[in-house]
Amino acid sequence: MKVFLFQALIVHLIFNVYVFVRGWQLLPKSKVYRIPYASLFAIELIVYLIGLIFNVMLPSAILKPILLIGTSWMIFIGYTSALLLIYDFVKFLGRWIQPIRRLNLQKVSFRRIYSILSLVIVISSMTYGHYRFWHPVVTTMDLAVDKKVEGLKTLKVVMVADIHVGHLIDKKVLSMYVDKIMEQKPDVILLVGDIIDYDLSPLVDQRMGEEFQRLKAPYGVYVTTGNHEYRLNSKEKIAWLTSETGMTMLRDTTINIADKFYIVGREDDHAEHRKPLTELMQHVDKQLPVIVMNHEPKNLSEESDEQADLAVYGHTHNGQLFPNNLLMSLIYEVGHGYKKKDNTHVYVTSGLGLAGPQYRIGTISEIVVLNLHFK
Repeated sequence: MKVFLFQALIVHLIFNVYVFVRGWQLLPKSKVYRIPYASLFAIELIVYLIGLIFNVMLPSAILKPILLIGTSWMIFIGYTSALLLIYDFVKFLGRWIQPIRRLNLQKVSFRRIYSILSLVIVISSMTYGHYRFWHPVVTTMDLAVDKKVEGLKTLKVVMVADIHVGHLIDKKVLSMYVDKIMEQKPDVILLVGDIIDYDLSPLVDQRMGEEFQRLKAPYGVYVTTGNHEYRLNSKEKIAWLTSETGMTMLRDTTINIADKFYIVGREDDHAEHRKPLTELMQHVDKQLPVIVMNHEPKNLSEESDEQADLAVYGHTHNGQLFPNNLLMSLIYEVGHGYKKKDNTHVYVTSGLGLAGPQYRIGTISEIVVLNLHFK
């Protein structure tokens, strides 16, 4: 973890220097412009470093605005760097391509126009991305399950993952999420891992358990672990989810719901001694529908081989920010969305909350409603 943070810091510093130098070259040679410009970069970098280094040491009231500013600056610098690199690459090609060379991309006025357009694109994208964060999308699908269930023709499954409650996804945001989930009038609610972002203290301080306790459904509310549950004080976080939220924690657990269907909740694969699905399914009556909750969609064949009727996953965030969403489809069989694998309905949600920056650029915050229709 420390190695990753160090690498992220080095990359961020390089991009900051790159953007700073490119902007400095375009500014008029006057202190009126250059002092505020340099001060902005210095202040933002200090804020970013404080948030990175003193993450869990500061009180939430101080840490939250620091994290909001620092993570927003990180996104701004990343996208601005990308657009400037495109410009420099095209300019580099002009050494060999005559039409590009004729554009005279070295000209200061041309570079200023491009820089202004880049700022407009980045700021507009971030503004819309922040709006997308605050306006989750409800994805609804109707799925046929070729099984007969006595006294039950349809089952409305409301599924979310990757809420990441903590300093940034605070009680106010969680309350909004709970309201939207309950608006769907679920028969059963599934929370598929990464419920807690990193540190437990803001959940305790803000009494977030009260919000989770508002989640109600006729067939219950069930939660499984994700990789973030196993970061920093995992035992305390899992104990809190088990005792303070009113939800039923499933850790490599199979449960029969009213003799109508099964829910199998798998541990995240960061857990020690995680059980194989074959063991969890040993005593399942497969004449009844089987729903499997599994945080990371690493091996979809595991659920389809065991003839699960529905397998739900999270973890990917669908990349969260463009162009990371394009990579998810390369890394995972399903990076986001629906697939029918053999006789198993598979859905990988892009997640409801966020890890880090409160922006959804090219992706959505998602609540998934799966209407299962039985024979």
